[in-house]
Order: sequence, then structure tokens, then C-alpha cells
Amino acid sequence: MLNNLEPHTRFSFFLDLFFKDKTFPWFYNKITNNYLKTVVYKTTDTPDKTYNIETCIVYDIPNYLDIKTTIQETNLKEISFPLYNGYAVYFGDHNTCDAFLNDQVGKSRTNKLRRHQNRLDLSIAPTYTMYYGAIEEIEYKRLFKELKRITALRFTQKEEHNFELPYLNYYEEIMFKMIFEKKASIYVIYDKDKPINITLNFIDGQTMLHFNSCFDVDYSMYNLGHLNTIKHLRWCYDNGIKLFDMGRGDFFHKRQWINKTYLYQEHIIYNSKSIIATLKAKKTIVFHKLRFRMVALLKKMKFHLAYGKYIKFKYRLSNKKDAQNNSTYIITNGVAIPKDKKIVKINYLDKEYSNLLFYVNDFLHKNFEKNSAISVYKDTKLASIYYIKGEKNTQKISIKSS
Repeated sequence: MLNNLEPHTRFSFFLDLFFKDKTFPWFYNKITNNYLKTVVYKTTDTPDKTYNIETCIVYDIPNYLDIKTTIQETNLKEISFPLYNGYAVYFGDHNTCDAFLNDQVGKSRTNKLRRHQNRLDLSIAPTYTMYYGAIEEIEYKRLFKELKRITALRFTQKEEHNFELPYLNYYEEIMFKMIFEKKASIYVIYDKDKPINITLNFIDGQTMLHFNSCFDVDYSMYNLGHLNTIKHLRWCYDNGIKLFDMGRGDFFHKRQWINKTYLYQEHIIYNSKSIIATLKAKKTIVFHKLRFRMVALLKKMKFHLAYGKYIKFKYRLSNKKDAQNNSTYIITNGVAIPKDKKIVKINYLDKEYSNLLFYVNDFLHKNFEKNSAISVYKDTKLASIYYIKGEKNTQKISIKSS
């Protein structure tokens, strides 16, 4: 419980309060999850109330959480307003995950995703690990280091500036302990010992908060995002999770899975006897309500699509020099592999050959090849020439610098 608050405070509901052992302000009395009809937080402690609060702002509160406070016993008042939409999967009365998938996604789409899964299993035979209850510290640190790297690459691919990095540093600070307490988990898809998809989750009772997920862009042809979601849904069923909260962000891939849409809200608690605090609170709510309505109107007018193109154009301008230094890869299929004296076998998963990884995976994916049955060679005389030899096909990769 947070006593003796400063006159003006601002908290992220999850990052500053919920994930810190549910250390809420003293006036929070009870929180109920309206989807699950379960009590998330309740205190019978008598707070050491101090009434020097002018404004206390708590933002990013899902409105399916019903928060009861004790401010009616004070001079404080509360106002709330919407920020943006959030998206969730509520399993309801479905007895199995397959029953949910058939109802929500449809049999045709489910069968298509099963084919994607079979292709992935054929090509690289990945392993899947949910770190929940235990994890080696050295692997924990390695996973976050890799998550930061692949997130940076993903933002580069999307031609957007990376806003996730500060949050990843914060998650790294808090999640190690929470995994052992079963309040958090990290789900990883591995290609051998290489993490190719990493997901950060927080868990509270029957709710999983799906907070951050990223795949290695060199494996983008395998539909890892969708397959990762299915793995999570099945894990939720097996472990008694009823609500899979996918958070904010109105993306097409989410729309295929979710069956609940809610609102994130901001709550302002203010001193009703302070003219300045009251005016500040009223001004803030008017601004945010107008903003919310304006954003909804602009989305209806498809303005967000034009804005997305502008963001990409702006990104390209600021990274023009890097784009000019890109190399060109020329792919030739069905070539004869040179004799042994002219080539040397390499491990394409080594860091020095990371530029080849996308093309090797693309070869595996398109030709239904297994990574255990292919060989990758480097030309001993021409450093920019590589060869892939599979059971069904061969390929030559020629790299030309721009």
C-alpha cells in the first residue's frame, strides 16, 4: 500500500503498481475482474491516510477491472476517461482449445495454420519452452539480449523507430523474480539453441497478460506470430487460464483471435477543495475525451493508413545513408555445386554468416527441405558466393555490394 503520496503523482497501472506486488495507493480498496468475476486485489488494512493529494493520475487501466476506492470518506473526487482499445481472448465455456479455435478462427483457417506448423516442424524441427517457475539466470540474460536485438531488426523491417527498448530494460529488471513466483513467464521458440521467437507474459490468477512478443525476421516466412499465439492459447487451456489479454494495438493478426474488446482508461483523483487541482482535472478530461473522439473519427476516415505511410517515409529519410549501403542478393536455383577444392562447408548459424540466414530459411521453406539434411558452402576464391545443397534442390547466393 502506498501511503504519504506526493501532492502530484502519476502512475502506470501495470508498470508502477500492479507488477510491483500490487502496491496500490492507499485509497484503492478492492479490484474485481468483471470478465472472470474474481477479486484481483483487496485490502482490509487501515491506511495511514494523508490528505495532501492535489492530483493522482493512474493510466492504462483496463475497464474490465472494477476498482473500488475509499475516496468518498475524504475530500477527494475521481473522474475517468477512455484512452484506447484493448483486445482479449475469453475462453468462456469451451471445453477444449480446438473447440475454441474452430468457433473463433474457423476450421479452414485452423487447418491452414496447422499446415504452417507442419512446415515449420519439417524445416527446422524447433523446440518450444515456457519458462514458468524456473529459469537459469544466464539463459534469462541471453534471452533479453536476443530479444532486444530481434526487436531492433523488426522495427527496421517495419521502417519504424524502436519505442520498445526502454520497456524491455524495465521488464528485464523485474521478471526474473516474478518467473520463480509464477507471476510471469517467457515463452521461447528455438532453432537448435537459437531463440527465434520470444514472448514476455505476466500472469495473475486465471489471466495471462501477453505483453511483448517478437520473432526473428530471418524466420518471417514461417508465420511465427500466429503459431506462437496458438501455442499460448493451448498452454492457457492446459494451465487453467481463462483470459488471454493481448493488450493495446489494433492489428489484423489480433482481430483473428480476440472475442473481447475493452477500453484502457485514465483515472484522475483530485482534491475537490483545491480550485487549481479541480481545474487541472477538468481540463485534462476535456482534452482526452476530444482526443479519443478525434482518433476514432480519423480511423473511420482511414487516416491512420496515410499516417502509417508518412511514418515510413520519414523513417526512410532519416535512414537514407544506411539504405544506400545495403547489398543485393542474387538467387540462382538448380545450380551445380562446385568440386570440394573450390568450396568449404560452413555453419550458417554462426554470427559471421548471419546475413545468409534469411535466404537459407527461405530455401528450406520453399523447397520443403530439412535443415538437418542441407549443407551450406562458401566459395574459397570468391568471398561473395555461397551455395546451398539440399536433398531436392540446390541454390547459389551471389552478394553484390551497393
